[in-house]
Amino acid sequence: MLHEAEAVRRASERLEPDVVAEALELLRTCTRLLICIGTGTSGLVAAKLAATFTVSGTPAVFLNASNALHGGLGLIQTGDIAIVVSNSGRTAETLQVAQQLNELDIPVIALTGDTQAPLAHQADVVLDASVTAEACPLEMVPTASAAVTLAMGDALAMSLAGRGGWSRGDLARVHPAGTLGAWARGQ
Repeated sequence: MLHEAEAVRRASERLEPDVVAEALELLRTCTRLLICIGTGTSGLVAAKLAATFTVSGTPAVFLNASNALHGGLGLIQTGDIAIVVSNSGRTAETLQVAQQLNELDIPVIALTGDTQAPLAHQADVVLDASVTAEACPLEMVPTASAAVTLAMGDALAMSLAGRGGWSRGDLARVHPAGTLGAWARGQ
């Protein structure tokens, strides 16, 4: 856990304020859906980010990169923005989707562990989610990199919510059940 926490701390220090501001400004221009895209572990992170953005006032959906290439691109329309998650920035399906997004004039924010990878070259904004090592005996399983990417996406979502005036009442409206819903309603 400490290894992952340290990776998140290092990533936060590496973030360039102007790049973060550019990502937030791009997200604020979204007039329809935020499409969170990835495959494998990056896909699982993207799915969680879609949930976080949605509950905090930015309608978002998860689209698996492989499914996108087999008809799922039909979901995407003008006014959408995409967050594309790929640790390597080289996953074939993810790159194909990014290319299609470019052809559709859909802005792309890349969360990647390699800012020089092909995905970074296809993105409008690139956030550096790199780590020096995974928290894995083989240093291969995406552990620290997943934690960093998740924290980065959560920070974007919460910054966007804060700037948009998101309130406890807004949370109560979209989360009417469970403990969180009860808290938001003041119960």
